[in-house]
Amino acid sequence: MIIKNSNIRRSLFENRYVIFAIVFAIILVLYLIQVLNAESKKESIVQDNKVQNETAQVVDKSSQTVISGKDVTTTQQESNTKIIEEFITYCNNKEIEKAYSLLTEECKEEVFAGNIQYFKQNYVDKIFTSKKMCGMQSWINSYMYTYKVTIQDDMLSTGKTNSSGNKIEDYYTIVKQENSYKLNINSYIGRQQINKESQLNGIKITIICKNIYKDYESYDIKIENLSQKTILLDSKEKVNSIYLVGSNENKYDAYSYEIDKTQLILEPLRTKTLTINFNKIYSNKARMQQMVFTDIITDYEEYENMQNKNEYTNRIKISIEI
Repeated sequence: MIIKNSNIRRSLFENRYVIFAIVFAIILVLYLIQVLNAESKKESIVQDNKVQNETAQVVDKSSQTVISGKDVTTTQQESNTKIIEEFITYCNNKEIEKAYSLLTEECKEEVFAGNIQYFKQNYVDKIFTSKKMCGMQSWINSYMYTYKVTIQDDMLSTGKTNSSGNKIEDYYTIVKQENSYKLNINSYIGRQQINKESQLNGIKITIICKNIYKDYESYDIKIENLSQKTILLDSKEKVNSIYLVGSNENKYDAYSYEIDKTQLILEPLRTKTLTINFNKIYSNKARMQQMVFTDIITDYEEYENMQNKNEYTNRIKISIEI
């Protein structure tokens, strides 16, 4: 556009510096607004990342052992609580693979069926429905370190007031594997290989291993019937015919009601494996020394054909040293 009016041209020329200053000011303001918006967005991203990746808040961390064993040393306490804090943090942040990687192979197999999705759905998704904080109390200090872990809502992030109904108690055991530490969780303490056996009258029983939980012990056993008769491992006429014997001479009965009778029947020259749970609460006060089967029926067909089964006499007792 050509400005033909000489007065306008003269006015623009005389005020050119003012006009340039105004244009420059406008450009500068627009630039500053753009910079401030970019910085604000960047700060927002940083804050979001900080919230998503912040570590779990620990409300209590006691090294004084409650049940048994010496109190945990400061150095060991730092190592133990560090891995628990990492695990809680990963669960809070829904970093499932990282949390799962902190578990022992035995825990993955025994508690979560070796399936990371099962772990996510049945542990992380059920417990970590909101951001959690935790408390840790040394529970048992023996050849492993077991902690009572209290998981509860983080009041600062959720705004919820914690009550006993909102708290979840679990038991975490720290296991040293080579140069690193791993966790057993969900009240699973650990596994011990046993591989001890005993044989009588063509019946051979092998204790393969045991899995220790806070409230019970679970034994995997193998039964081999080397005889020519079908056997019944337990008549179930009594509730305490299968039991463990501890170093304190106490007896710990099997949860026989959990075992279906068909699992206890074994035909000639056959082998089967069986899992039996025992009423043995976890502690280091007593070591299990024997597993005892007191009522093994050596001829199941004969036993079944008797009207009064209490009169059957071909029963044997097998004890396996652990």
